[in-house]
Amino acid sequence: MKIKLIILLLILSSSLSYSQIIKGIGIKSGFTLSNQYWEDTKFSYDYNFVTTPGYYEAITIDFISKEYWELSADLGIYQSGSKSEISPFSGYTSETYGEFNFKFGFITLSPVAKFKIPINSFTPYLLLAPRFDYYNADVSNKFANSFQSTIRKPIWGFTVGEGVAYKIKNFSLFAEYQFFYSFNYLMDEPATYPNFYVSRDKVKTNTHIISLGLKYHFTKD
Repeated sequence: MKIKLIILLLILSSSLSYSQIIKGIGIKSGFTLSNQYWEDTKFSYDYNFVTTPGYYEAITIDFISKEYWELSADLGIYQSGSKSEISPFSGYTSETYGEFNFKFGFITLSPVAKFKIPINSFTPYLLLAPRFDYYNADVSNKFANSFQSTIRKPIWGFTVGEGVAYKIKNFSLFAEYQFFYSFNYLMDEPATYPNFYVSRDKVKTNTHIISLGLKYHFTKD
């Protein structure tokens, strides 16, 4: 999947480099830390869940770039990860069922508004974006894919974040933090486990992302 993103970036760059449609194109890569809320499930009775890191990769394209604001689009992939720990109130031990390690993977698309303040070569900025996520089995692991039939598609949300860019001629290096908030549940279906008829698979996830990136600007500001 990472290779596909890089190939797509090269194709877009070569085909649109002399066009007025886009002002800049870049790629960013980082890691994720997610809060997964397991509610009303068999897992939630016997397990606590702790955050595990996942990865994040995205292409970012600038369509409008002004001195103090910018409109762009991000297309990428990311993981929401968690690992189970036996609850102290459970009658089971870790040897009973073993460990569950979930990596839910998504394709994500966002139109992004950035508000920036240039300070010499540095440009700190804030970002705000509505978001569309679609579950993808290739970005997920086997534990997450075992729930695939109950996972909602798509998931809607919004993104808030901040970053800082350092520009060198037509290139800029940037570091960025984003918070992915989801409006709807990842899962909200009757549980698939036998003999637990009153239980539901009800899971919600929100994600923190820290990334570094490189962007090429086709025109100088």
